[in-house]
Amino acid sequence: MKTRTYIDNSQTDRPVSAKTLAALRRTVINALDYMNISFPCEVSIKLVSPEEIQTLNRDFRGIDEVTDVLSFPSGEYDFQTEPLLKKNERLFLGDMAICVEIAYKQAYPGHGPRKELELLTAHSMLHLLGLDHRNKREEKNMFSKQDEILKMAQD
Repeated sequence: MKTRTYIDNSQTDRPVSAKTLAALRRTVINALDYMNISFPCEVSIKLVSPEEIQTLNRDFRGIDEVTDVLSFPSGEYDFQTEPLLKKNERLFLGDMAICVEIAYKQAYPGHGPRKELELLTAHSMLHLLGLDHRNKREEKNMFSKQDEILKMAQD
């Protein structure tokens, strides 16, 4: 599968290594594999500061506070039908914004910042693919899938 993941690290609060960026790209691929997505895709990840994610959260969701991750599905993906793509064409799934500072704060022993960034990437990928957690049943389903995606990196 020819998937392309664009990563823009616009924040300067915390270092993000090349190894971490590679892990985020791998998480995107693992999410697509887990969800049986076999067509070429594009995803954009923007690593942002608390101020930037707060602005995005306010402007797009009407919630004026810092959050860890935001997902912006493109609307091009319909999980019920496989897209008709031309040769070398990819379906743009959408954008995600991840607050690196919050990922560092949510990290804990045995689950460092890289693992938290991977978790937020997996979570956002599921949103880009149409899943949500508006109720307890959806939350359980989505978080179970998220955990399975993260396990794939350990295999």
